[in-house]
Amino acid sequence: MKTFPECYTCLVRQAVSVIQQNETDPESQFRAIKRVLRYLAEADDRLSPSQLAGETNRIISQITGQTDPYREMKRTSHALAMSYFDELRELVKQGEAPLEQALKISAAGNVIDVIHVNDYHLWDEVMTTVEEELAGASLEAFRERLADASRLLILADNVGETVFDRVLIETLPVPVVYAVKSGPILNDATREDAEAAGLDQVALIAENGTCSPGTVLSQATPEFRELFTRSSLVLAKGQANYETLDDQGDKVFFLFRVKCPVISRKVKIQTGRLALVQGQPLS
Repeated sequence: MKTFPECYTCLVRQAVSVIQQNETDPESQFRAIKRVLRYLAEADDRLSPSQLAGETNRIISQITGQTDPYREMKRTSHALAMSYFDELRELVKQGEAPLEQALKISAAGNVIDVIHVNDYHLWDEVMTTVEEELAGASLEAFRERLADASRLLILADNVGETVFDRVLIETLPVPVVYAVKSGPILNDATREDAEAAGLDQVALIAENGTCSPGTVLSQATPEFRELFTRSSLVLAKGQANYETLDDQGDKVFFLFRVKCPVISRKVKIQTGRLALVQGQPLS
């Protein structure tokens, strides 16, 4: 997915936010913001918003000297999600359709975001989510593909979401490979975060070799690209994975909450809705 003019609003807002969190001196803040703006002014808009966000965050890390500026936010979100772990497990059992219920619960963690920041109560979000319908008309297709799959590759999103994903994985009838980033970017999950949520007890954890939002296959290791190619079914969590993998065929299913009008137009689903969207067949 290419970058649209509206995407720059989020890119700049997120950059200014992290700069202010990690630089207290106003002059240093201005220098960092101007450097980000210079990059964005010259950036190739054929790249996805997630690729641009990856580069702006690398620039910010260089300027601030903070390799993981969201460390404290990630610790807080992980602890919060873990505090609900037992309740989440019980909530799966309460659903009439366990797979659908588990997918909704997994998606509920997508509210933990550093770009689309809103005030929210996490458990309220969970309870609201399980009452929603999954938009995208892809649930039955996913169910059919899952029945035929020898394994499922899940592409992780944020740190807190790993706890929700464990609940989903415990419900699935097939082995799972759980792919994470190889280094810190925004509040995305790494191997350390996945293991802290106990994902190594229910899935094989793999690193994709990148430190960028979403899954940028051109930046991934050859081993991960081979894993992706050989996987017959992929569940990609969060908007950033949609932005970077929307051209990878109908074996990829995207699970996320629609958070911006650009994505809303692309998937033809109202902003705010919970969506499970199957990728388009390769031509």
